[in-house]
Amino acid sequence: MEPSAITRRLHPTSYWPFIAWAGLFAMQLISPSRAWSWLLVGLSVLLGIGYYWARLLRDRVTAERRALGTWVVAGDRLREEFTLTNPSWLPVLSAQVCDGSAVPGYSADRVETASAGEQRTWTITGTCQRRGVFRLGPWNLRMGDPLGFFEVTQHYPQTTTIMVYPRASVLPGLQLPRGRAPGSAAVSQRANEDTITVGGLRPYARGDSLRRIHWRASAHHDQLMVREFEREPSGDLWLVVDMDAAVQAGRDAEATQEYAVILAASLAARYAASGERRAVGLLVSGREPAVLPPARGGAQLWRILEALARAEPGGDKPLPVLLADAGPSLGSGRTVVVITPSQDAAWVAPLLPLLARGDAPTAVLLDATTFDPPAGDRETLLGLRGLLAQQRIPSYVVAQGFPFRPVERIKRQRQELKTLPGFGRVVQVNVEEEV
Repeated sequence: MEPSAITRRLHPTSYWPFIAWAGLFAMQLISPSRAWSWLLVGLSVLLGIGYYWARLLRDRVTAERRALGTWVVAGDRLREEFTLTNPSWLPVLSAQVCDGSAVPGYSADRVETASAGEQRTWTITGTCQRRGVFRLGPWNLRMGDPLGFFEVTQHYPQTTTIMVYPRASVLPGLQLPRGRAPGSAAVSQRANEDTITVGGLRPYARGDSLRRIHWRASAHHDQLMVREFEREPSGDLWLVVDMDAAVQAGRDAEATQEYAVILAASLAARYAASGERRAVGLLVSGREPAVLPPARGGAQLWRILEALARAEPGGDKPLPVLLADAGPSLGSGRTVVVITPSQDAAWVAPLLPLLARGDAPTAVLLDATTFDPPAGDRETLLGLRGLLAQQRIPSYVVAQGFPFRPVERIKRQRQELKTLPGFGRVVQVNVEEEV
């Protein structure tokens, strides 16, 4: 950090020594005495030494703070490195770091010392308790002279933003249906567009594409015959996360919004970058709405995790409105997973047009009655499940205390600079790491 950005302040810890000095000076003027003289000189020397020591600390001592990595997954260890440099000829007997970071459960407060001419380095570690976007800094460094007359405060305004991604978990009991789209699995519906598998033959009708004509079969039947194509289960998946503040329950890590984020992250990790390689999209309401069209691969997974890390309850769009507005843009033949604690049956209606288009909606219901403080009631939740069952929409219930078992490894790529041995050339390389 630039030295000019640091605010340095020297101030007395108490005004009583100066009041005493003024009193001794007045006594010496009113009633001169060797005792007053010695006391006045002694106190002046002590104040002078304290001021000189504190001024050296203010002008010469510096500190530096550096985050060791800004990509962190919830539950990971956050690490920071601090360096205290004392180039003066007097020691730093007490340097107190006063941290102003906004990371839940983490603090870099510490007291260190440094000898004359010494550079002291230490590392602070802490566990990131929940996902989100947080601030490291600003912070203060407090020092003082050994006599306790003066205090030096150095204010470091620098801040670093870190993103704590949600940790994906294994969800063995949650199996998703598939929507229907053009492809290769045999079903009763015919596709309106060409696919890789012929589902049957029928006589030519006006308006059929000439490229669909099966010439060998036409010669055999002595009339034009065209091929029909079948539809297959689609791999595309939409995750709809309800962040409406009005329906959330619980607090801190044991809140419905946190469970919703973990569920969405877990499903994205299972399908976006797994062996299935399904295209996964995300729709999030709340304070920071997000829409990510379906895509495959690890890059899409990290985009989804970033959007989920930023998701917070809020906004003015309840789930029925969210689904009604987004329904036409979700496409056809998709799997649509709705993750919500809402017990309002009104959001089931916007799912019916999705069924008609060949989508396969699924509901993951967060049982808000089990969270503290709770919301809703159990009977309403059971009625909602019954309504979903009548419409043949699968539903799952997740209550507080669900045993999330974290996925052990998620791969990501980052770029770093590497010096080639023997040449001294610096190149940029892609590094794959697991977290």
